[in-house]
Amino acid sequence: MTFGEKLKALLKEKGMTQEELSERLDVSRQAVGKWANDKGLPEVDKLIQISNIFGVSLDYLLKEEQIENVQQWEGYYVSKETIDGFLSYKQQGAKRIVIGISLLILSNLVDCFLDSGKLSSMIYWLMTATGIAVLLWNYFLPKKYQEIRTKQLLFDDAVIKEFRIKYEKRRKMYAAMIIAGVVVLFLSSEITLFIGDYFERNVAEAMEWILNTVWVDLFIAAGISMRAESLIANNGEHALKSEKRGKHAWIYAALPVTALLVVIGLLTNAWRPVVPIIVLFCALLVTVCKLIIESRGMK
Repeated sequence: MTFGEKLKALLKEKGMTQEELSERLDVSRQAVGKWANDKGLPEVDKLIQISNIFGVSLDYLLKEEQIENVQQWEGYYVSKETIDGFLSYKQQGAKRIVIGISLLILSNLVDCFLDSGKLSSMIYWLMTATGIAVLLWNYFLPKKYQEIRTKQLLFDDAVIKEFRIKYEKRRKMYAAMIIAGVVVLFLSSEITLFIGDYFERNVAEAMEWILNTVWVDLFIAAGISMRAESLIANNGEHALKSEKRGKHAWIYAALPVTALLVVIGLLTNAWRPVVPIIVLFCALLVTVCKLIIESRGMK
């Protein structure tokens, strides 16, 4: 593709007109038209501004490529900077989720060290409310990088090749985190019994809640990170599949998962069986509220 063809495609992708671009670059509308029709190239400083506006590299703008299938361009171009920004965004979201879930689980430590009373009840509900607030805050934050999840992705060959090499290495780390989480899950009861032989019962119960927090956090952190990187590494395949399933298809998976968590709670006493049901209800309630807000915003 020539520079002009890429410029037209980027303008279309961003929903920007040539006149709007000319205003941002402080040049005439005719100058942008010449560039788009391959009748000239911008000066170096203007090229840098264009790369910053559209989030693409100078190498991509100036390098001509032959694309056999024109439909390949009907996607979203992802630069190295965009990849780094997307992964940082997902990591921050994962941290908020981990903090929220951890507060919900660790709120049970109150019963291990404080007698039943107003103080213990206040601390318990404060931790629970804070955990729920953090999860709601994360859910209602403006969603960024939606194009990466909903469109076919396009990359510079060198960028995606380098990323996939790093992804293969990090995927082993994520697998190790999941395996560690499984080990902690299955050994938590044995560790609790061992500690109970040498310490008081409340210490053993506290350790059990801490271990439950550890394996849940490992699953969440590894799962979100692996999912985010797989969207990039698999070049948009996950995005196309998720688009077919629908925006709120998670509800279908949430029901059996909730049932499984209830059963685990009953069998292992790792958490109160009613907690997964409450979490599912809160998630459904938040989803309904968000849909109402979005529908009002569209009017």
